[in-house]
Amino acid sequence: MVIIPLDLVTLLVSFGLRSKARDLLAGSITENEFKRSFGLNVIASSLTSLAMIAAFVLTIIWMYRMARNNRALGRIGTWTPGWAIGGWFLPACVLYVIPYLMLRELWKQSEPTSSPEWKKNPVAPLLTVWWVLYGLLPLLFITVTFSGANIRSQTTVAAAKNFNDNFTITMVSTCVQIAAAVAYLMLVRQLTARHRAVTREA
Repeated sequence: MVIIPLDLVTLLVSFGLRSKARDLLAGSITENEFKRSFGLNVIASSLTSLAMIAAFVLTIIWMYRMARNNRALGRIGTWTPGWAIGGWFLPACVLYVIPYLMLRELWKQSEPTSSPEWKKNPVAPLLTVWWVLYGLLPLLFITVTFSGANIRSQTTVAAAKNFNDNFTITMVSTCVQIAAAVAYLMLVRQLTARHRAVTREA
């Protein structure tokens, strides 16, 4: 919920920054004027990164607790609670295959009316939608991501040119990130509700 508005702010700031980048390349403004505009983009991106780190930590805790609860209920699957931590760091960590598989299992285990054959329970398509948006599509933008990470080490004019040249794909990447955040928000709410029904939490 925090990341979504921050990404929207980043989109708005980026449009203004692209205009400044073009002005700098055309010689209409000075390098200092561009740097001041670029500072807003850095602030927005930094806040988004901090929010994503917080969401990452909370996700690990959330998955760990659900996996532990399921084991206590006798619904023992492939992925133990420890995988809620290690799965995010093991290859291929960029694709997040293990977290995806573990979330699939958690979904099946969290069916309130499930019989002992819980492994046959269906999984909501929303989970796969989130994984495609968060684990697969971002691979298309890795080159731009690394380029953007090095932008601070470039000269001002080179940074402006890099930002302008990669603007479209950067905007698409941000839109995919927003869509992934929306899908994840829905996933967390639905899976949490299912799990609470199983554990009979208030």
